Formats: sequence, C-alpha cells, structure tokens
Amino acid sequence: MVFVKVESEEDTSEPETWRIKQEEQGGLMKVKEERQDLNEVEETHQDQKDAEEQSEELKTALKSLQKKLQHNEKMKGEFKKTAEHIKSQAEHTERQIKQQFEKLHQFLRDEEEATITALREEEEQKKQMMKEKLEEINRHISALSHTITDTEEMMKASEVCFLKEFPVSMERVQISQPDPQTPTGALIDVPRYLGNLLFRVWKKMQDIVQNTPVMLDPNTAHPHLILSDDLTSQELGLLYSYMAE
Repeated sequence: MVFVKVESEEDTSEPETWRIKQEEQGGLMKVKEERQDLNEVEETHQDQKDAEEQSEELKTALKSLQKKLQHNEKMKGEFKKTAEHIKSQAEHTERQIKQQFEKLHQFLRDEEEATITALREEEEQKKQMMKEKLEEINRHISALSHTITDTEEMMKASEVCFLKEFPVSMERVQISQPDPQTPTGALIDVPRYLGNLLFRVWKKMQDIVQNTPVMLDPNTAHPHLILSDDLTSQELGLLYSYMAE
C-alpha cells in the first residue's frame, strides 16, 4: 500500500508568503536607504548652498571692512597733513601777530619820542629864558650894589662933599626899580604832555588802524586764492593766474 504525502495548502503557501514579505521588507529597506541617500545628497547640496551664501555674505562684509580700512588709512594721512598744517598755521599766525604788534609798538615808540622831543624843546626854551632873566637880574644886582657902595662912601665924606654929592646920590637912590618876578609861563607845561596822554595816543592810533566788519577765513578760502595779511582782501595765486590766462 502506497502512501502519498499531500501537503496542505497552508504548508505550501507559508514559504511563499514569507518570501514575499521578505521581498517587501527588502524593497522597503532599499527605498528607505534610497530616500536616506537622497536626503543626505539634498542635505549636502543645501549645506553647500548655505556655505556659498554665507561665504558670499562674509566676502561682502570683508570688502566693507577693507574699504573701511582703506578709508581709515586715507583719513590717517589726512590727519597727519592737518597736524602739519596746524603747525604751519600757528607759526605763520604768530609771525603775523608779532608784525601787527610791532606796528603798534613802533607807533608808540614814535609817539613817545615825539612827546619827549617836544618836552625837551620846551625845557631848552624855558631854560634859555631863565638864563636871560638871570643875566638881567645880575646886572640889576650889580648896579644896586654899586649905588649902595657909592652912597655909603659919599656919606662918609666931609660935609662939603656930602652936600655937593647929595642931590646926585639922592637921585640914584630914589630910582625906582621893579622887584624881579618869575616870568609868566616860565615853568614846564606839564598837562600838555601828561594830560589824557593815553587817550590822545589812542585817538592818534585810530589813524593807522581800521575796523573791517567782514573777515576772510583762510580755512574755507579756495586754495588758489592768496589772502592779505589782515584777511581783508584776496588775489589769485601767480601760478593759477598764469594758467587762467
């Protein structure tokens, strides 16, 4: 008797199901891996894109810093030039100040010399007048002395001589001579020199100074212009004037 082993439907279908499941799982794993690879590629691409964008952004910021550095270097040079110009300005201005004050000093020296000269001239005139007065009074003193001496001698003479000379002697004694007086205006006219001296000098000083309400500023003037020392006028520089012609 032969027995035939008949596999049940369940027995034959189970391996196939398992295989299918395995294939499905493998497919899912493959898809998952592919998706993961794709995501990694996308992430790498995004990272590269972000890196490029950030690199460009950093380059832009770096260019801005480089421009700022160039500007600062330029300003550093300008500051050095300005410092040198300030020194030159101060030296030039100091020379101009000294020149202006020297004009005032010279004016004051001239005024002082003129005033003292006038004083000395008056002194000489008054001294000469007093010298003449002294000579005159010396002559009067000498004449009086002789008259007194002669009269005293005559009074000692004999009565005959006394009576004879009396009329003449009496006439000489009775001659009227005015008492000497200090002449008017003999002394130095001090108020003429000291009265309001500073004010008078200041008034004269106005003849050599002028008040200019508008001043030119060398800091804002065109570099081709040359300003006068008192900053009241201007003219073109020689080189620029030649080029303009």
